[in-house]
Amino acid sequence: MHPSVEAFALAAGLLALGAALVHRFGFPPLPVYLLTGLFVGDRLPVEALEPLPSLGLLLLLFSVGLEFGPDRLRELSAKALRAGFYDALALPLGFLLGLLAGLDARGAALLAGVIYVSSSAVITKLIVDLRRAANPESEVVLGVSVLEDLVIAFLLALLGGQGPGGVLAGAILALAYFAFARYLGPPLLRFMEGISDELVLLMGAAFTTGTALLFQAAGTSEGLGAFLCGVIAASLGLRERLERLFGPVRDLGVALFFLVVGASARDLFQGLTPTLVVLALLGLLVKLPLNFLGGARAGLSRKRRLYSAFYLVPRGEFNLVLGALAQAQGYPLVAQVAVLLVLLSVPLGALLIRFAPELGRLLLRETPSPRRPARSS
Repeated sequence: MHPSVEAFALAAGLLALGAALVHRFGFPPLPVYLLTGLFVGDRLPVEALEPLPSLGLLLLLFSVGLEFGPDRLRELSAKALRAGFYDALALPLGFLLGLLAGLDARGAALLAGVIYVSSSAVITKLIVDLRRAANPESEVVLGVSVLEDLVIAFLLALLGGQGPGGVLAGAILALAYFAFARYLGPPLLRFMEGISDELVLLMGAAFTTGTALLFQAAGTSEGLGAFLCGVIAASLGLRERLERLFGPVRDLGVALFFLVVGASARDLFQGLTPTLVVLALLGLLVKLPLNFLGGARAGLSRKRRLYSAFYLVPRGEFNLVLGALAQAQGYPLVAQVAVLLVLLSVPLGALLIRFAPELGRLLLRETPSPRRPARSS
C-alpha cells in the first residue's frame, strides 16, 4: 500500500479524535487541528498528505467567495458599515506595530492583516450553535466579518503576487472572469441544472484549481483565484448547490491543511521571544475597544456593544493563510504571531461568546430588573 494512505489514515484518525473531544464541549475544532500538527508533526509524514491540504485551502477560499454574491452584499446594513469602519482601524494600528517590531513595509502589512481579520467561519458557527442569530449584535458582527473578508482578499491580491505586475495581471484576469459570467453564465447555468451532482462537483473542482493555477502563473495569488471562483459561482445562483457538494470535501481538506500548518509551525516555536508574545497579546486586545466603539456607532446598547466586541475575538482561516504567505516570503515573526493568535483566540473567543451575558453583567455592573409585585385582587 502506498505510504500516503498510511499517513492519511493516521492523520484522519488523530483529527477525528481531537474533533470529537472538543465537540462534546461545543468548541470549534480548528485549534485542535493545529495542536495535533504541533504535537505529532515530527512523527507524521505530512508531506505525504499532499495535495489534500493545498486543495483544502483552495476550497476554503472558494467557500468564502461563495458568501459574496450580489444578494449578500446588498444585505450589508448601514450599521455594519459604520461598525466596520472602526474595526478597520486595526489595520493602521497593526501596521504601526509591525514597523515598531522592526519589519519592513510588506511584513508590517502582513502583520496588520493578521491582527485585523477575525474568523467568519468560527463566529458564524458559534452564533448558530448558541442560537443567537436573532440578536441585534449578530447582524452587525456578521456584516463586519463580510467586510473583513473583502479587505483581506484585496490584501492578498496586493501581497500574494509578484509586485505591481502581479496585481495588474490579477485585475485583468478578474475582469475577464466577470465578463465570462456576465455573457456566458446564463447558458452555463441552464446546462448545469440538467446534469448530475457528480459532474457539477468535478467541473467545479477543475474550474477552481485551474483558475488558481492560472492566477499563480500570472504572478498573483492563487488563493485570490479560488476566492474569485466562489464569487462568480454565487453571482450565478449556485451557492446552495455548491456548498452542499463541496462542504464535506472542503472540511476534510481544511482539517489536513491546519494539521500541516501546525506541523510546519514546530520550528517557529522553538524559542518564544518577548516580541512574539507581546505582538500576539496586543493583537488580541487591540480590536476590543475598536469594536466596542463600532457597536456604539451601529446603535447597539452598552451590553450589546460588549457582546459584539467579544464575537470578533476569534481568528482563524485567513490568519493562517496570511501566516503561510508570510513564512514563504521570509517573515517568520508574522507567521509565528498568526499561529499563536489563532491558538489563543479561538478557545478564548468561544468562552467570551458563550458567557457574554454573565460577563456583561459583571463588567457593566448591571443588575436584573426587579420584579413587579403582583397586584392584589
